[in-house]
This record gives sequence, structure tokens and C-alpha cells, in this order.
Amino acid sequence: QLLFTAATIFAFHSFPGLTQWMTFKGRVVPMLSLLVSSITCMFMASSEQARRSSPLKWQLLSLFTVGQSIFVGFITSFYSFKTVLNAMMSTAVATLTVTMYTLLNPNPKYDLSQWGSGLVSAGVIFLVYGMINLLSQFGILPAGFLPYNEALYSLLGASLFSLYLAYHTRLVISGKHTKYQLNEKDYVFGAMALYSDIIDIFIYLLRLLDTD
Repeated sequence: QLLFTAATIFAFHSFPGLTQWMTFKGRVVPMLSLLVSSITCMFMASSEQARRSSPLKWQLLSLFTVGQSIFVGFITSFYSFKTVLNAMMSTAVATLTVTMYTLLNPNPKYDLSQWGSGLVSAGVIFLVYGMINLLSQFGILPAGFLPYNEALYSLLGASLFSLYLAYHTRLVISGKHTKYQLNEKDYVFGAMALYSDIIDIFIYLLRLLDTD
């Protein structure tokens, strides 16, 4: 999944005409890609049959990955290639650090699988705050309706999805100190969750590192 996404990102940077076409003529493509990947993810999350039936689960995973890759590739094409590479390397370091901590942490007091409700609440607050800022930028809400700093918001986003990555990693690998775990039949959905977390970390680090 990550290799395919990386290849798509490089394709967008190698062929600038692709971005120009999507920006002026094919605007529906990135939006449709995001919509398809979102619907696919929600469908798998809500349907046990979709998560476990083969080859349906593989088809949905492929569709989700392609949709995400096109949308992410399009977004990154508006950043310098150097910034994208820096974000990729930073994401790799963050992912490795979080994964190693999750795998090597033996203390049951820090069982990350119990963080679900707290992370959902934090995610909702983060999303609502971002939507309020977006509405302010479009003039629907008064300018400066809430204080906003792009660097701080991006840092919070990267941190939040790093916690999501730790949480989902613990659900996938489980272990004797884990209270909750993902059913072994849901490994494809687990891969989708981990991939989504890593992509979100990458996007927010990209925004954080952007100096243009």
C-alpha cells in the first residue's frame, strides 16, 4: 500500500501536466478518489462480511488504496519535492518509533488498546476545530472566529494520528497485556487502519514542514 502511494506521489511530481489537468479540467478525479476511499473504509468498518469475505476484502482494500493514493498524490503535487521527501522521512521515523514503543512496551498500565474512546473524542474535537477554521476561511463564519495557527494545528494532527497508529498497532498485534484486540480474521481491515494512520501523519507533517 505504502509503496503504491509513494509511486503515485512520484508520478505526480514527475508529470506536472497531470496536476494541471486535474486542477483545471479533471477536478472531479481527486474528489471522487477521496469519496471512494472514504466509502470503502466506512463499508469495511461497518460490515463484518466485507472485512472477512475473500476476494471482496482484497478488492475493497485495493480500491481504498488507489483512491487514497490518487488524492494524496494530487495534494503533494502542490508542495516542493524536497518538502515531500522530508515529510516522507519524518513519517518513516515517527512510524518506526511508535511501532517499536508499542511492540516493546510490556507495562499493562499503558495498554494502548484501552484508548479507543479517548482517541475518538480527541479526533472529533480536532475535526470540528478544523472545520470551524475552514468555514472562517470561506467567510461562512467571521474571520478569527477561533484562534488558529497552522504549524500548531499540523503538529497536533501528526501527534494525534501517531497515537492512533499506536492504538491500532496494539489492536493488531495484541499480546498478553492487551485488553482489546482485533479479530485475526480482520487482518485486512487492520492493514487499512494502519495505512490510514501513516498517511494522515504524513499529510500533517507535510503541512508542518512546508516553508513556501
